[in-house]
Amino acid sequence: MTEPAGASTRRRAGNMPAEVTSFVGRQREIADAKRLLSQCPLVTLTGMGGVGKTRVALRVARELRRSFTDGVWLVQLAGLDDRDLVAHTVAETLKAHDNTGREVSAVLADHLRDRRLLLVLDGCEHLVDACARLVETVLEAASGLRVLVTSRQPLRTPGEHVLPIPRWRHRASNARCDRTRPTAIRP
Repeated sequence: MTEPAGASTRRRAGNMPAEVTSFVGRQREIADAKRLLSQCPLVTLTGMGGVGKTRVALRVARELRRSFTDGVWLVQLAGLDDRDLVAHTVAETLKAHDNTGREVSAVLADHLRDRRLLLVLDGCEHLVDACARLVETVLEAASGLRVLVTSRQPLRTPGEHVLPIPRWRHRASNARCDRTRPTAIRP
């Protein structure tokens, strides 16, 4: 299949994964996160493990994608064990390379300085201090940057807005199960 002329110029930068499952609920949290990101540079979604922080963050990022001319970038930190590699992992994701021997956070600050970009840092709870230092550094340098964090706890950095994500309770529908008639389940 061929691309229409100019399609590559319309495509946004970023690395957002394709959404392969349906998304139900959380409209309030999504709307709140979008509103906060429009007003402040750092929003942290907090909550217990498994409540859906990542799903909410990815949905918010997808819905805001057109607002960021330099893209929406996801950095998954859950599998990272070394806090000293947080900046390197972000730099690698953003393709911010530098061979001068400068501090990686400084390279990132320069890389992001004139960009309009949403950075999603997912799974920061075990790297809070390193993430907080990096976020402070890059936000100070880049006025067009917005950062959306998922973590079980806040980063506790200046200007951070924390949005708790509660356990999701599915509303029961009005449909009732007819327990008097057997139902066949077909493989």
